[in-house]
Amino acid sequence: MKKLWMALLLGLALCLTAACAANDQTPGGDAAEETDTQTAENEPETIRVGMAGKDIKTACIILAQSLGLFEEEGVNVEFETISNLAEGLTAVDMGKLDLLPFGVIPTATFVSQGTDVVIIGGTISEGSEAITLPENIDNFKTPDDFRGKKVGCYRMETGHMVMKGLLREAGLTIGEGQDVEFVLMDGMPSICEAVKKGELDIGFVNSGYGEIAKQNDLAVAFYVSEWKSGFPCCRQTVSRAALTDKRDALVRFMTACLRAYEIYLSDHETTVDALAEYSGQSKDYVEAVMYHGAMVISLDPNRNKVDDFYQVMKANGDIDANTPYELRDYTDVTVYEDALNGLLEQNPDDEVLLQLKEEFQTNNF
Repeated sequence: MKKLWMALLLGLALCLTAACAANDQTPGGDAAEETDTQTAENEPETIRVGMAGKDIKTACIILAQSLGLFEEEGVNVEFETISNLAEGLTAVDMGKLDLLPFGVIPTATFVSQGTDVVIIGGTISEGSEAITLPENIDNFKTPDDFRGKKVGCYRMETGHMVMKGLLREAGLTIGEGQDVEFVLMDGMPSICEAVKKGELDIGFVNSGYGEIAKQNDLAVAFYVSEWKSGFPCCRQTVSRAALTDKRDALVRFMTACLRAYEIYLSDHETTVDALAEYSGQSKDYVEAVMYHGAMVISLDPNRNKVDDFYQVMKANGDIDANTPYELRDYTDVTVYEDALNGLLEQNPDDEVLLQLKEEFQTNNF
């Protein structure tokens, strides 16, 4: 009997020891799980941005990355190279990219076909140049001057669609054998070469390529903004899922871009140095494109002008005129608004931010 009691007591002691050991391990396990959770929560969310080679239109994004502004705002930004804008927007729609900061035309085209992508901001406005032979530089002053002319263009360039709309509104017919013939080319080099050979009377290229055209014995006849100001060019487009799932990170991203915009305005040297290093272009080229060219750096989503351009595309036949989808419904202005308001809370007397706020009210409501 005595042996039985001793066995029972020994068993009880072993059980208590095991229980204590288990209790000792439990807080350690919870702490480890809590630490893992905190680490995950503290890691900045990543925004994957599609970049077209070394194009410097995305100046604010490049500058924000170069100066560490994204990191300061608590967002990780990864650049991924795309081969063309349609591929980039397809990647956004499929969730392989979070944001494409190029091209209003692909966004408008995809939306017209029912793709659920959303414009949340701008990259540049305007930014289109008309190139011709030097002796013809003064031959394009009125819509009627285009009568009988062959005009070079390519699909993803915004200005030619704007001009086509203006000429059409002026009463000119557009098409082969009509008042004005727009010839679709495969890119800006082809337009440049055809104009140089006299196969085209004039051609529309993106801002920056006018500088290259000048080096090839051509001249810039005009900026499209001289005919119609403020039209949208590259936009910042995301998928609906990214807007929902990564909204806070997108606001942080936009905040860093707005900070970079102020540096772009106030510190030309830092801006030119960063963009020259990124692109491999000369500082003179970067200076000319950024500060003396046709394009206007603008992060404002500009829903009103985007909608106007969408209507022009429909009227031109660039997209289905009977599409049930309106681009205005696929433009979210609140990411930009929240980023702008957040910076204004920190700097309520900042003149640049106050001007942007005033423009925002005009451009989006």
